[in-house]
Amino acid sequence: MSAEVELVAKVQKLMSERFGGSDATARKKLFDAYDADADGQIDRDELGQLLADAGVGNGFTRGVWVRGVVAKLDADESKTISYAEFEGILG
Repeated sequence: MSAEVELVAKVQKLMSERFGGSDATARKKLFDAYDADADGQIDRDELGQLLADAGVGNGFTRGVWVRGVVAKLDADESKTISYAEFEGILG
């Protein structure tokens, strides 16, 4: 299983457990739950918490995961992830 497939599977499992599914409503609830400052973006710290809760990486490797996810999803190069960018990988 590739790292990306594993990451998506773990995030989808977290979403299903916390929000009852993986549909658009559950994706938005997950995004909003981790957008702690409600600015419409998930920053590196918020993403780190999401990945920790999803069981991705560990204390030593999570920063690498965060940088990789941001590099992959951050189409507008804002160093954060918008809902549209987030949904692009989970949708």
